Amino acid sequence: FTSSQFIAQEGNQGPYKLQGPNNELFVLIVSGSEVVYVNGVPVERGENKDYIIDYNAGEIFFNSTFPITSEMRITVDYQYSERNYSRIVAYGGGKYQSEKFSIGASIYSENDAKNQPLQQNLSTEQADILADAGDDKTQMVAASEIPEAFNENRILYRKELINGVEAFVFSNNPDDDLFSVKFTLVGENQGNYIISNTSAINNIFEYVEPIAGVPQGNYEPVIQLVAPTKLQIAVVNGSFIPSENTSIYFEGAGSKNDLNLFSNLDDDDNDGLAGKLNINQSIIKNDSLWSLIAMGDAVLIHKDFRNIQRVNKRAEFNRDWNLDQPSGTQLINDFGNQTLLSSGLQLIHPKKGTANYKFEHLNYSENFNGNRHVLFANLNFKNLSIYSNSSALSANSSTSKSNFVRSFNRIIYNFKKNWIGSKIAMESNEQTETVTQQLTPLSQKFSSYEMFYGIGDSTKVFAEVGYINRVNDSIRNNELVKVNTSNTYYLKSQLIKNKQTNLSVFINYRKLNSNEESFDDENSLNSRFLYNQKLFQQVINWNTVFETNSGTLPQQDFTYVEVDEGQGAYTWIDYNENGIQELEEFEIAQFQDQGTYVRVLLPNQIFIKTHQNRLSQLLTINPQVLSSSKNTSSFWRKLYNQTSYLIDKKIRRENDGFDINPFKDYGDNQLGLNLSFRNVLFFNRGKQRYTTSYTYLSNKSKNLLSVGSIENNIKSHQLNFVHKFEESWLLNVLYDFGNRESVSENFVSKNFNLDESSFNPKLSYLFNDNSRFDIFYQYANKENSIGEQENLRQQKYGLSFSFAKNQKSAINGEIN
Repeated sequence: FTSSQFIAQEGNQGPYKLQGPNNELFVLIVSGSEVVYVNGVPVERGENKDYIIDYNAGEIFFNSTFPITSEMRITVDYQYSERNYSRIVAYGGGKYQSEKFSIGASIYSENDAKNQPLQQNLSTEQADILADAGDDKTQMVAASEIPEAFNENRILYRKELINGVEAFVFSNNPDDDLFSVKFTLVGENQGNYIISNTSAINNIFEYVEPIAGVPQGNYEPVIQLVAPTKLQIAVVNGSFIPSENTSIYFEGAGSKNDLNLFSNLDDDDNDGLAGKLNINQSIIKNDSLWSLIAMGDAVLIHKDFRNIQRVNKRAEFNRDWNLDQPSGTQLINDFGNQTLLSSGLQLIHPKKGTANYKFEHLNYSENFNGNRHVLFANLNFKNLSIYSNSSALSANSSTSKSNFVRSFNRIIYNFKKNWIGSKIAMESNEQTETVTQQLTPLSQKFSSYEMFYGIGDSTKVFAEVGYINRVNDSIRNNELVKVNTSNTYYLKSQLIKNKQTNLSVFINYRKLNSNEESFDDENSLNSRFLYNQKLFQQVINWNTVFETNSGTLPQQDFTYVEVDEGQGAYTWIDYNENGIQELEEFEIAQFQDQGTYVRVLLPNQIFIKTHQNRLSQLLTINPQVLSSSKNTSSFWRKLYNQTSYLIDKKIRRENDGFDINPFKDYGDNQLGLNLSFRNVLFFNRGKQRYTTSYTYLSNKSKNLLSVGSIENNIKSHQLNFVHKFEESWLLNVLYDFGNRESVSENFVSKNFNLDESSFNPKLSYLFNDNSRFDIFYQYANKENSIGEQENLRQQKYGLSFSFAKNQKSAINGEIN
């Protein structure tokens, strides 16, 4: 789609699924939304759908009902805008339209203000480096040291001569001339520094001397400078319908993309042009029978043309044409000017579906030429439905030649309330290097066969069982030979679905058998059992969820980042008085003003194969729903009880076996645990009249971190009483006691076993729903039964108030 069409949707929520002029399915991602493609097909997002994004950890979790295997390709399509400089964004356009002709024009501009950097403070020397670098990012590198006064919250260095070489050495001596230094990973044996300490909040680097002139480290005290950029696009597009059977769509665009506003070098590649022409001609037109349409399409893109999004919208455009290089690098922009021509025929029936054939020719002026045949059908004949999508590619480039055949076919036959079907898929991709005549690492081959049978209504009560056999070939001795075979058995079902009961079961068992001794066989089990039952006119509601997952567990890294006072949750205490902020020295702040640090998860690349069992139970007893029943005691109608139980275990997978018993103790192989039991009993829930609740909580957790495992155990009893009297007075009394234990694998100072109790009464005067005045008191007692057996006795009393008016203004205060 054009930039003008993108702009028209930019302010709305996304993503959008849009149908292209040739029935391609495009996805437009706006307002920070993302879409994930698996094997080139977009999947749904959401807790009850296929995947969930954890933005803090930079991870995607796929649900157990969407098993991910090594045979899948995953692409995450997202849009972002880096704010390295103050940026001015402007766009506008207009359109004229008549019965047969329409034309529109639009412009888009985003321009960085080079003298207003946001993420970096450019010195005169650094600005000169950018001016001399042109568009070459490898030349946009500068020394990173900045003189800085001693600060216990920073990792600082002093300069020291080591065998005649000036190097940076960590220092926490306030009398030294100190520098704040940023280190950049430059590659193995490309730098002179290594990480010497990882227990601090920031890594500490150490200089290592070269051996025979060869660097022994992988970091250097340099930073990557970011240049200000400019992107401007102008678009003219329109359509012309000369007759009832003919339609023409055209588009032209020009772009100006300057990758470094500080430099006039390399500006000869800033300007680019692109054009598109699409013609559809109806040969046979019948609104109730088959229609035949001839299609023609031409796309011309100059090598220097740039768009807001990628120019080629298909998620797997590179793979369709074998444009990826063996290293995985996409070098489309290095191929030269692009010419993409396509023509074909399309059969359309209003009830039976569509079928088409398309011939495509792709040429890059520098070194690529390819032809592709595509055959597509989506047809329905009474009880029979057929879907087929096949393509054959023959391509040549300056470095390789390739033949790529792929096909996916599905046929389903429906009879009464049953259906039976089959899927057949295959790929054969042979890419040969021109010089060596060797197959490239991208060459591969597979064939897959699937059979399935279903009964019922797929939107209500149904069950479907299936079997998938797949054979994978890979390169061995410059030949494609079988390397493994996978057999998958699955069940998808919604066995019961009515107002009182809901039961669904999903099971996917996969066995991967390797033909090579260096690889072990692999078994995986992904399942989900969901049961919901309502009893006695919905007085009792019982929910059960049981899941198993074969996956991986990250060995998570984290750090602490300083924020404004009161905005964080942690405080730093230098226990060993070495002036280094070490991970074990951060504690949860006891007072709000001490909360000056937040805990941040870091990107992680170390994963351990695990099997996960997760059982969740939720039982709710609510006699209040019988409030109109005369046969129920008024006392029982005032009660409400909710019981929840969760056990979630992650177990190290050994020999790719798995055990679905969630209650078993797996010893050292148990890498993650979340065990929780909670029961809440209410009297007069939500009434504020002698409202009483008793809560019992038992929680046990174990997490795997890069610094070792940490276990936490909590047991708590809590009694809460709320009563409103004299219309404006509210009494709230909270009493709780329990035990809290922490066991750290490597940080002994983090081990404790606390017996805790607290008593907290509060009396409030209510002026109205939004304003109140409080008098409160709190007594707390904590005793550690291990280590140095510390204890705390605390009494806290004070006043607080809150005044609000019409949700437009509010004032809150507290003294204690």
